[in-house]
Amino acid sequence: MSQLLDRLAVILRWAGNFLLVALFLTMLLVAAMQVIAREFGLGFYWGDDLVRMAVLWVTMVGAVVAIGDSKHIRIDLIDRLFSNTVRRLAWVISCLTTAVICAVFGYFSLDMVGWDYVDGTPGVGQAPAWIFETVIPGSAFLMTLRFTLQAFTKPAT
Repeated sequence: MSQLLDRLAVILRWAGNFLLVALFLTMLLVAAMQVIAREFGLGFYWGDDLVRMAVLWVTMVGAVVAIGDSKHIRIDLIDRLFSNTVRRLAWVISCLTTAVICAVFGYFSLDMVGWDYVDGTPGVGQAPAWIFETVIPGSAFLMTLRFTLQAFTKPAT
């Protein structure tokens, strides 16, 4: 079972990194094309919106990937000052508290996406904004899952 979970973690890490690179390159390419096209009085009417949505996706997917690799921002003062037992307890409390915050964030972001669906808020070109915004609750719930799993599986380092 452990080998299966390790293999799944590797696949998810690879997929997340691939998605990040693809989104970043798309964002960079479209932004560069917009700058060049504007020099000639042209441009894509959807280009700026696509770059804005790509920034949102890179941010949210990047947060999920960083949490999975334990490369997110954290304060390690407790790691330096206290024993292993206290560190472990602080780690569990920290992870579970953060998981609750992410779950609340995900819950309320569902409401925001729902309102944009009802209002028909424009997104990129003909695609409505809610389609692109689904990354917010999706990544928030993935972060909730990752922090919850980390609380019980990863040692406090």
